[in-house]
Amino acid sequence: MNLSAPVLLASVEAPELQQVIQTRLDRWAGRVDILTDPVQLLQCLADHDYRLLLVELDWLGAGELLAEIKAIAPRLELIVLAGINERRQAVALLEVGASDYLLRPIEPAELALKLERALEFQTLKTQINGTLDTTANELLLLDQATREISHTWQSDETFKIVLTKASRLTQADLARIYLADPSGNLDPSRFLTHPAHTSIEADTILLPLAEQAAVTQELVHRQDLAPGTIQAALLVPLVSRDKLLGVLGLGYANRSSFAANHGRWLSIFCDQAAIAIENARLFENLASAYIDLAQSREKILHSRNTLQVLFDGITDGLYILDQNLTITALNQVEAERQGYRPDELIGQSCLSLAWTQAAPELLARIQESLTTGRETTWNSPESETEPYLKDREFRIYPIRNRIGHIEQVVVFGQDVSERRRWQASLFRSANLAAVGQLAGSVAHQINNPLTITMANSQLLLLEVQPNSEAYGLANDILKAGIRIQKIIENLLEFSNQETYFFVEADLIETIEGALALVTRSLKKDRVELVKDYQVRPRLSASVSHLKLVWMNLLLNARDAVVGHTDRPVVTIATQAVSEREVKVSISDNGCGIAEKDFEQLFRPFFTTKPVGKALGLGLYSAHTIIERHRGQINVCSQPGIATTFEVILPLDNPRDL
Repeated sequence: MNLSAPVLLASVEAPELQQVIQTRLDRWAGRVDILTDPVQLLQCLADHDYRLLLVELDWLGAGELLAEIKAIAPRLELIVLAGINERRQAVALLEVGASDYLLRPIEPAELALKLERALEFQTLKTQINGTLDTTANELLLLDQATREISHTWQSDETFKIVLTKASRLTQADLARIYLADPSGNLDPSRFLTHPAHTSIEADTILLPLAEQAAVTQELVHRQDLAPGTIQAALLVPLVSRDKLLGVLGLGYANRSSFAANHGRWLSIFCDQAAIAIENARLFENLASAYIDLAQSREKILHSRNTLQVLFDGITDGLYILDQNLTITALNQVEAERQGYRPDELIGQSCLSLAWTQAAPELLARIQESLTTGRETTWNSPESETEPYLKDREFRIYPIRNRIGHIEQVVVFGQDVSERRRWQASLFRSANLAAVGQLAGSVAHQINNPLTITMANSQLLLLEVQPNSEAYGLANDILKAGIRIQKIIENLLEFSNQETYFFVEADLIETIEGALALVTRSLKKDRVELVKDYQVRPRLSASVSHLKLVWMNLLLNARDAVVGHTDRPVVTIATQAVSEREVKVSISDNGCGIAEKDFEQLFRPFFTTKPVGKALGLGLYSAHTIIERHRGQINVCSQPGIATTFEVILPLDNPRDL
């Protein structure tokens, strides 16, 4: 069966009628299909898209089958084939969906006429339905666009809606809005183009027509333009209260004209859009004025709040006192430090605060500044016992009014404990540096006679018999000299830690060099030292600096275990991390480190040891040295149980640091 055939002939007489129908179908570029089995009718209609059905009356019965046919093929034209005595039944079927009927004997001319009429009617109906659908869709689109612009309070957004909807309505190849300046004159340099049309250049055609529409404030439609970028153009002005807001320009590249209804609909739509744009601009102006007012108020509040935030953000004490020593202002932190809210202290005399009674000299300085107008400073003595005043520096600044009279003073109390600790630490560091220089000088002075002693002992070993008592004494002298020489070398290394000299070194030798300096201290405190060297790699390193790292970590481990466990143990281990990295771990079973101290652990001058026992520079210098070696230093600790410092070092050469 031909799937493209427009006509289905359902009749037992189909072969006789087929030729007549086929002859008339030639102009419709189709053929006729034949069906002689009524049982297959519905399935056949469901499987194919026929335009016309010729069917026997007795196949349809009383019309029940006709309803099913219409449900399957609602656009199908149906002609009933009936006998001369079946006219009444055929007419009755016209009322329930049949298009026409033919009575037997069927005349070829009548058959051809009704066939052509049914097909033409169906074509016309399809065209009308398509036009109605298109019109309905276009009107729906405009209705949606009108609703959108009515809910938009931004003029730029309204212009975009007009551009988008007009382009979609007309299916234009180019959509552009030329904008007018505030005076209502078209500005050729300002326009909006639909994003999909930015590659089309047509200003030589559209712009002159847009200027014409702007002057006349009427729709301009040009069709059948000379071949080029644009063949048809439609220009619609956007006017509100006789003021031009812009001109909508549309263009076809391959069509000769716009539909007439497009011009009418776009004129109405653009009038509504112009009103919406004007209202949006009024709203924007009002909003801008309101924003300016709000910003002015906000600036005042911001200035006040900024001062308040700055005032409260100062972590040191800040008071403003008047001539009667009444507190007129103080910051949040200071009020909380005194155990009050700010509003509870404002208006009270500062003499009600305990610290003022403990510092008569400070009160005298405040009175002096109120009287003389000079800035002054008071520092608490190191022997101060009042907790609030301890390690504090107070600065007093006078505040003058417009005529220069002193009305108030600002009292700024700053915690200088950190500064004093730094000063003390720097002083101790300077002393240590002097000690280091002295150690280096002493080492050089010892080295000269030691060299002579070792040389003479070696000469004695050559001169005396190996089994003699003198040989043993000379050998002991040589061994002691070598040991002293090693100690001197370490002292010289540690006396000059400023310069990094990277050489290929044995990692274990750097560890053993540090152990040579601390082993005696470990034994003295009965600390068991465990060595677990799983690898012995060579790496590029500054040997003296690595020794300093191991020594600092070992001494810290010693301090952690002494007095905290019955069996103090310090373990130093090496382990390969990868082919290019090695890990050194120094562990102890001592007091551990509190989690709150982790973040500050590698800060300079931070220490958990008692004041005077440590500078707080050991871990800081270790961290700095390991960073210079492109390595990492990490810590893992369980308070009261154990602590492990892990140093990961690359085996590569880091000399470019």
